[in-house]
Amino acid sequence: MSAISRKRILTMVKNRSDTGLSKIAKGLLMIPVDPVDLTNPAPFDALSYYAHIVIGALGLIAAIVALTAKKGSMFHILAGRIFAAGILVVAITSLILLSVRMAPPLLVAALTSVYAVGTAILALKPASTKIKVTEYGFFIFEIIVVAIFLAMAVPQIIAGSIPPIGPLVILTIPIILLVGDIHFFRNAHVRSALRIRRHLARMIWAFVIAVRAPLAEIYSQLEIPVALILFGPLLVAPIMIIIFLRKYPKMTKSI
Repeated sequence: MSAISRKRILTMVKNRSDTGLSKIAKGLLMIPVDPVDLTNPAPFDALSYYAHIVIGALGLIAAIVALTAKKGSMFHILAGRIFAAGILVVAITSLILLSVRMAPPLLVAALTSVYAVGTAILALKPASTKIKVTEYGFFIFEIIVVAIFLAMAVPQIIAGSIPPIGPLVILTIPIILLVGDIHFFRNAHVRSALRIRRHLARMIWAFVIAVRAPLAEIYSQLEIPVALILFGPLLVAPIMIIIFLRKYPKMTKSI
C-alpha cells in the first residue's frame, strides 16, 4: 500500500468517521505503508520479491485455465498442479517478505491459501489413515493461523486503533473453510459423495484469496472501492461455486 493509499484512507476515516465504510477503510491500516514498485524491491530481498510477483501471476493464470478447462482433462490437471505449486511458492516468499514488514491480513491470505489448496487436493485422495491425519493437521494449522491473526488484531481493536469489522471480514473465509472441515469430518461416511464439491469449492476459495491479496495493496492505483476488496470475494466465490456445480452436475449429482 502506497503513502497515497494510506493518506486516502486516513482522509476517509477523518471525513466519514461515523460511517461503516470508513471503519472498513480504517481496518485496512493493518497493512503497512508499502509502495508497489516493480523497479525497486527495497527493502525486500530482490529474489523473493520478484519470485513472489512472477510466480503469483503465473499461478493465477494457471488457476483460470484450470477453472475453464474440462474437469478431469489433462489441461485441468496440469493447470491445477501449477496453481497449487504457485500457491506454495507465493506463501513461502510471502513469509520472507512479511518477516521484513508484517501485514497480518496478508499473512492470513498466504497461509489460508495453502490450507485451502492442500485440503482441496486431499479431498480427491482415497480415505486412508495418512490422508485423514493430514486433513486434521491442516485443520489444526488453520486454527493456529486464525489464533495468530487474532493475537495481532485484538490488541489493536482494544486500543481503538482499528474497528472489529476489518479483522472480522478478513477471517470470514478461514471460518467458512473451517466450518466446511467440520462438516466434512462429521460426514466421513459419505466422503465419496462430498469430495468433488469440496475440491472445487476450496480451489475457488484459494483463487479468490490469491486475487484479493495483491488488490489490497494496489486498489488505490486502480481506483477500486475498499468495500469491493473486502466483500467482493465473499460474493464472487459462492457464485462461482454454484455456476461450476451446475455446469458439471454429473460429477456432483450424489452430493
